[in-house]
Amino acid sequence: IIPVQELVYYGFHLQEKEQDLQDTDNAPINKEDLVAPLHQGGIHLNPKDYHDKLKMNNTVVIDVRNHYEAAIGRFDGAPGADYIDPKMRKSTDFAQWIQNSEIQENLKGKQVLMFCTGGIRCERASAYLNKKLGKDLTGVYQLKGGIERYLQEFPDGGFWRGKNFVFDKREAVSADNKAGDGGVVKKEKKKSGTTNNNNAPDTHCCLCGDPWDRYVGKRKCYTCGVPVLMCDKCMSKKKQTEADKGNKEDAPRCPLCKEQSITFPVSQVEYTENGLKGKVTAAGGEKRKAAATVLKWGGGHATEKKQLRKMKRKQCRFGSECNRNDCYFAHPDRGV
Repeated sequence: IIPVQELVYYGFHLQEKEQDLQDTDNAPINKEDLVAPLHQGGIHLNPKDYHDKLKMNNTVVIDVRNHYEAAIGRFDGAPGADYIDPKMRKSTDFAQWIQNSEIQENLKGKQVLMFCTGGIRCERASAYLNKKLGKDLTGVYQLKGGIERYLQEFPDGGFWRGKNFVFDKREAVSADNKAGDGGVVKKEKKKSGTTNNNNAPDTHCCLCGDPWDRYVGKRKCYTCGVPVLMCDKCMSKKKQTEADKGNKEDAPRCPLCKEQSITFPVSQVEYTENGLKGKVTAAGGEKRKAAATVLKWGGGHATEKKQLRKMKRKQCRFGSECNRNDCYFAHPDRGV
């Protein structure tokens, strides 16, 4: 058995150089509030028990995944529990979402069910929810094994609607397509861009609006960088790079950016600005709103951070004579 080490803490783990998060009012969040010990996590339920809980009243089911995942499939078909999508672009947005006083008031006195793809993201999220609101809730539960195990237990889909977005070559799986939409299926099946499940959520191409529910072609939102649904017809017409040449009308944007009137291009958002809530930025003489958080895919800031870590391992050749307080190299004499 290979021991599993938690690599991502989704913003709930204290680190020495972690930036202060900002809440919706731009006031610093107390770092002590970010601690989410796993022993305070939600109660794990097997798929059958979770299924029964979904039938209960005064219950909410929180989707701990990102909004682009929730768009193509979710647990909103249960007769009792009310479905909640925090509309996150990435998992670290969860802490900000919980800070909202309206959300906290809505959850008070209720039984909370949480779920994600395989159950991992629920561990820290449920612990954080318990720490923040546990005393005001009647219970916090999470789906053991996530959607993956639930669909194995309920081959007909149970209360699940649509597809489960997965981070491998299967692309997305559903009750009627367990092999997935990705490269493991036959070509004739890949041509179809929409599921045969009449119960699936309504999803559309981000450009033309035609029904579509596949994330193909690695298309990203022009204003926040998350994957977008773009049909094969639109992909064959235009390349996404054309939007960067000034064709803002044809730029692919995700549903969240459209809903929030986000128009500032992600390519112009500095990594250090990420998290400034709805910052209005002047670009070319016109004011445009930037997304609260953005995704930077590969290279860019990631490459720079790796280089900085590499430099920190080397001792500065000027030693104590170096007069730069922001020197990138190691200074044992300064304790850095």
